[in-house]
Amino acid sequence: MEKYILKCLLCGKEYEDDHFRLQCDEKHEPSLLRSVYKNKKLTLHSDKPGMFKFYDFLPVKKTIAVKGAPVTYKSTGLAEFLDLKNLYVIFNGYWPEKNAWMNTASFKELEAPPVLARMPENIGRTIVVASAGNTGRAFANICSQNHLQLILVVPESSVKKIWSTEPFNENVKLVCAGGDSDYFDAINLAGKITQLEGFFPEGGAKNVGRRDGMATAVLDAAVTMKKIPDHYFQAIGSGTGGIAAWESCLRLREDGGYRDGKMKLHLCQNHPFTPMFDSWQDGSKDFLPLEEEEAKEKIRKVIAGVLTNRKPPYSVKGGVFDVLKASSGHMYSVKNREVTEAMRLFETHEKIDICPAAGVAVGSLLQAVKDKKVTKDDYIALNITGGGEKRLKTENNLHYLEPMLTVTEKEIRSEHIEKKLESIFIAV
Repeated sequence: MEKYILKCLLCGKEYEDDHFRLQCDEKHEPSLLRSVYKNKKLTLHSDKPGMFKFYDFLPVKKTIAVKGAPVTYKSTGLAEFLDLKNLYVIFNGYWPEKNAWMNTASFKELEAPPVLARMPENIGRTIVVASAGNTGRAFANICSQNHLQLILVVPESSVKKIWSTEPFNENVKLVCAGGDSDYFDAINLAGKITQLEGFFPEGGAKNVGRRDGMATAVLDAAVTMKKIPDHYFQAIGSGTGGIAAWESCLRLREDGGYRDGKMKLHLCQNHPFTPMFDSWQDGSKDFLPLEEEEAKEKIRKVIAGVLTNRKPPYSVKGGVFDVLKASSGHMYSVKNREVTEAMRLFETHEKIDICPAAGVAVGSLLQAVKDKKVTKDDYIALNITGGGEKRLKTENNLHYLEPMLTVTEKEIRSEHIEKKLESIFIAV
């Protein structure tokens, strides 16, 4: 019997996983596929590496070498400051005293392993990943450690975010979208590379490996709390983490071993780049478009640059709008000064540094407390999507991945770009 199947959220069509499937065969409006596990009971597998202890709810049939996993603990410092009795922190990062061993200091280490473990052995093709920074760092590290072929595409402004505590292996290659390019430009460039023979796309939010990997954050919180959280706070760029959180909640309800929480989603973006917040506030399932130059201008102003996807899965069936609606959730816009203050408060009260994206999540929690959207006795899960980076960098020598190629914005839009890429990658 198959461990899991993939099911279209729009038409209900079911598929056995062929490892590359990203969408339904039916020609209907965009819809996500969701993995449906035959075993509804979550059993922890302490014999498996890192996050693969959640093997039962991961769309894989093998594991790869990883150390990182989400670590949930009950807050005392920040909880006392906010007068919350049941605030739980899901810490994703580097914090040895908490047994947190994400050596990229980012929860993107939850996304890469299931995506890579989902691939067949001796695949004979190279995976292509587009990133604004943290996702790319995670894929580069884990592909390097497991000797898997990777082409990573990032905006030139994100090159310094691709680092490791160990030298990178030559199987990992970095390509830059140059100049004023942003994450969306990197996605476009990655898409052109995947059209070449011998390459295939990672898939982003459409990849059930990525979503179910991020979903382990909520699984870990529920195991620690012994119940489904009443509230879940996370900053979003693509929104994939929010979708994943809701999908994990649905699986835990089927398990039956956890006291049910309402699990309201509290998702947030960094002002002024808040397209999903704006669409949600407008009451629109349609994603409100932004002109390219306006979007790039706003992106330049945010402190949490990793939260800047210009075309997120907001409107698709099973996307951000749907999960917010299903959970009776909320969206927040958090200004840079609020992010900075939230980061300071967290480090003061919890004794570990956090990244700006996590600061956006803490900032949204501060707003929710002030606006009485949560109460003192509620069980609250706060996803710290990156932490301990400052400490990690003081304790380790870093190695940076040098770009093999930089492609200008003009070249990305050129009708001749495919031929140029083909000539460069023919030997890769």
